[in-house]
Amino acid sequence: MSKTLGLLLEPLIIPYLFLALGLFARWRRWRWIMRLAILIAITLPLGYGFLPVSSLPLQFLENRIARGDIGQRNIDGIIVLGGFTGNSIVAQSRDHYTLGGAAERFTAAMTLARAHPDTPILFSGFSGELIQRGWRESDNIRDLVKQLGGLGRTVLYEENSRNTHENAVNSRQILAAEPGTTWILITSANHMPRAIGSFAAAGWSSVIPYPVDFQTPKTGYADLWDIDQGVLLVRQALHEYAGLLAYYLSGRSATLLPD
Repeated sequence: MSKTLGLLLEPLIIPYLFLALGLFARWRRWRWIMRLAILIAITLPLGYGFLPVSSLPLQFLENRIARGDIGQRNIDGIIVLGGFTGNSIVAQSRDHYTLGGAAERFTAAMTLARAHPDTPILFSGFSGELIQRGWRESDNIRDLVKQLGGLGRTVLYEENSRNTHENAVNSRQILAAEPGTTWILITSANHMPRAIGSFAAAGWSSVIPYPVDFQTPKTGYADLWDIDQGVLLVRQALHEYAGLLAYYLSGRSATLLPD
């Protein structure tokens, strides 16, 4: 249901919804509503490209949770949330792994693995697609790990999760996380608030956040005008804010904006 409703939050669909509202208002002769709806439908796509505005919502999320202090702490495991593999149909047809824009989740895990050579890594995720076709995320990652010649440590796969809540619940079942254990959690920075809220609600007692895959600078904005980038930033922001609200209302997170 969440993935289906998420289609309505696509930035390029929203202007068409306003256009449909304008046509309905014209039929009902609500002239001021018609004019307003059509004006929004025309100007909204252009507004996405104005990065000083379109980047702010995502920038707020990316700045909300900083990387935790690992220091000399004993680390019991590294958890990498899915969402960084590429097109599953292409991967299956080419019989070769593919990576997406969030591939830093994997490379960050490799960096941490060097610093903690005896620490197991868990890759959590089945698929983020509405209808799964082609390789699963775990199939992609397994092929990538194979191509690398292995990681020289215990590598675990949680292969059933389709959302962040299931990542947290299913990963805890695999790792049997007990009080007093410490885990590093890797995911994209804009997704980290929802991930931390989900893991806390699922009973994880000590999780060190390790946000990666930043899309915005810490302050300011990368450029003044870029409609492609603006649409991408708005798309990610809408997805995450809707997810935060849904998780809070459904009890999958104790707070609306975890920190």
